[in-house]
Amino acid sequence: MTTLRVSFYSLISACLLLPAISKAANEKSPEFDLKTLAALGYTADVAEFFGKEARFLPGVNTVNIQINAARSYTVDARFNADGQLCVDNALLVALKLRQPKLASECEELSTLWPTALVRTYPGQFRLELMLPEEAFDPEQGDFQYGGHALLLNYNLFGQQISGNNADLRFFQGLFEPGVNLSNWVVRNRSSVSSGLGNSRYTSEETSALRAVESLKSVLQLGQFGSNSDSFSGLPLFGAQLYSDSAQFSASQLIVPIKGVANTNATVEIRQRGRTIYRTVVAPGPFSLSNISNFSNGIPADVEIIEEDGRRQRFSVTNALDINAYQEASSYQLGLGRYRNPNATADMPADAPLLLTGELAFSPASRQRATTGGLLSSEYQNLVMKSSYAGTERGWVGGGVGYARGKDNRQGYQLDLQAQAHLGVNVSTSLSTLYRSEDYLTADDALSGFAYRQDPAAQSLRNATSAAITWAHPRWGAFSYVASHNQYYRNGDSDIAHTLSSSQRWGNATLSLSLQSSAFGQSAYASLSLPLGQGTLNSRIQQVDNTLSMGSTYQGRWGENRGYSVGVTGSENQQRVSGSANLRTPYAQLATGVSQSSNQSRSVSLSASGAMAYANGNVATSPQAIGDTFAIVDIPKQGNLRVQAPGSGATLTNRSGKAILPALQPYTTATAQIDTKTLPLNIRLNSTTADFALARGSVASKSFTVTETRQLLLTIRDTTGTALPVGATVLNGNGKFMGTVIGDGNVMLTNDDIGQPLRVKAMNQSECLVDYQAPTQFDANALYEVSEAICR
Repeated sequence: MTTLRVSFYSLISACLLLPAISKAANEKSPEFDLKTLAALGYTADVAEFFGKEARFLPGVNTVNIQINAARSYTVDARFNADGQLCVDNALLVALKLRQPKLASECEELSTLWPTALVRTYPGQFRLELMLPEEAFDPEQGDFQYGGHALLLNYNLFGQQISGNNADLRFFQGLFEPGVNLSNWVVRNRSSVSSGLGNSRYTSEETSALRAVESLKSVLQLGQFGSNSDSFSGLPLFGAQLYSDSAQFSASQLIVPIKGVANTNATVEIRQRGRTIYRTVVAPGPFSLSNISNFSNGIPADVEIIEEDGRRQRFSVTNALDINAYQEASSYQLGLGRYRNPNATADMPADAPLLLTGELAFSPASRQRATTGGLLSSEYQNLVMKSSYAGTERGWVGGGVGYARGKDNRQGYQLDLQAQAHLGVNVSTSLSTLYRSEDYLTADDALSGFAYRQDPAAQSLRNATSAAITWAHPRWGAFSYVASHNQYYRNGDSDIAHTLSSSQRWGNATLSLSLQSSAFGQSAYASLSLPLGQGTLNSRIQQVDNTLSMGSTYQGRWGENRGYSVGVTGSENQQRVSGSANLRTPYAQLATGVSQSSNQSRSVSLSASGAMAYANGNVATSPQAIGDTFAIVDIPKQGNLRVQAPGSGATLTNRSGKAILPALQPYTTATAQIDTKTLPLNIRLNSTTADFALARGSVASKSFTVTETRQLLLTIRDTTGTALPVGATVLNGNGKFMGTVIGDGNVMLTNDDIGQPLRVKAMNQSECLVDYQAPTQFDANALYEVSEAICR
């Protein structure tokens, strides 16, 4: 039974706080002034229930539990008949505590850990727990591990083009089957294509990876791209070990906070005047090193509060890692053979073994240095880079590389990048690259392309681009970009200029662009403005001597459906086109069709998404699944929107399952359920779920769905007068259930409906409530109403 608990708790809290109502404000058990309560319409039963301490009403309540001022959980907790927290196995799992053998299904916390303290705040639906360190389960820690899954990511595209001459059909499918098991992540990327009378299957790469948390790294085996800045994406077959940036947010202190307690003492740690951690320690020396929310380099005030109230205070300054004020160091080591993605065979038999390595570190604040190398019998490469961001107005970086290939062919490469803000509205950027004539990139040398190409073929000597942008809130943005490429051998060079601007007038946006290069000249102008529920875009474009014009309208109906229609025309032909896209819990679907004046027609269909069997659940997703993900289950509640950081928004399928496809590992992410489409009589035990997963973990979260029946009684006495506000409502066993509110109203919920009720009002004899419960409840109504007589 519920009787507007928040308001009721607030009223009782006010009674506790007002000196005029409490006769013993300084005592542990406040005595209510029964006359004052009677004047407010409340009986002595209210004072008896709440008189000893602040407590929750019996039953299940959704509450926020804060542990040691550091960890916070929102759970459905059960409270006994005295309003005290019930500890069961489900609660211990939710709070990541040890699970000792319980003597009953409703244990008190102090029975499990005698030094534990509980503070209740019923009016805020909040509890604060102070637990000793031995209460925490070290195997659970801050992150969840394990889980298993079989999955498939897919992207399908088909097109048919028909015309006067011939018909062309084309199909392509990109597939990524995979397995997650014991935090190992196995993935394969492959493709199937068909068209022009040919069909082809290609397995592009297969790899397995797993986090090595003792090294804050990831181990990867198989076919993969090099995970380094110096040789980014270089296709290899072998093994590599590289730093995992996601693991550098740990809260382990270099030097533990140590002290000595004389009794079962409470230790509080504060930074910037805020308590960030609180725990209970046993008598004797203690050591604390895993402190959540600890800020690097900020002095921490430590206070030890003994049982008798005596206090010890001291301050420490600590750090979480050796790079407390700068980016952490990182590395990459790889061993294997070069894997030519364009070769007909998977790997040439004579491909030499090669070793890659990279170390990146910050020698000073705002400065980054990187050194990388590649070593094989046929090719060697050494790279050194550095960057500096000394001010918020700009940064500069540069590097030098040396490469040596077969036949003693060797060369060097220089590169420079810079960006600067000049004044309030002007920004500039520069990027330039220079290569000596015999410099070989790793791909050209290891694939053999550099030794097979025509000696007269062009090889890059210099590539430079520069840009300047001016932006103003009123006049819009203007930019100019120039790029210049120069080649060896025949001395060719090309230069391109691009001038563009964008202005906004009201809701309309005008964009202009002019481009000139060795390949020709072009001009483009477009005007975009909102129209109805969509946007209308009109454009005109001239490429050399060809002028074309067109308009496109893009609109949406609902959150998950969109469409566009357009028309284009030039001197040679006119074309009408349309497209539609649909986002479902199962896949992302799209279709398009176009018809031209020369009788050519194009029709296309595409579908993308993922499916997975994970932890005993079958689920689908319109997005590709990453290496760390979770499945939420809201039984039989389809088309609910679930959103989490990193995964975006997804929808539950007909069975109520949804995949959160890409959760950031080693970071707490809260998934939020949008309940706007839930029937009014459906209640969830929670609308949020917190995930903190290690890399490669697969988590499952099942929500409890309750079909809630609520009956609002209007209780009157035999004369037809509504019972007074504050009258006590008891069940058949005499247990306190709440009070009468409003115009003789009492709200009954679920199992309380149909049960015998008794009401005790001031200066009136106790009476029994006679009422009829409805046989059916409307799913789209918050509650049913019924009249009752108290006899």
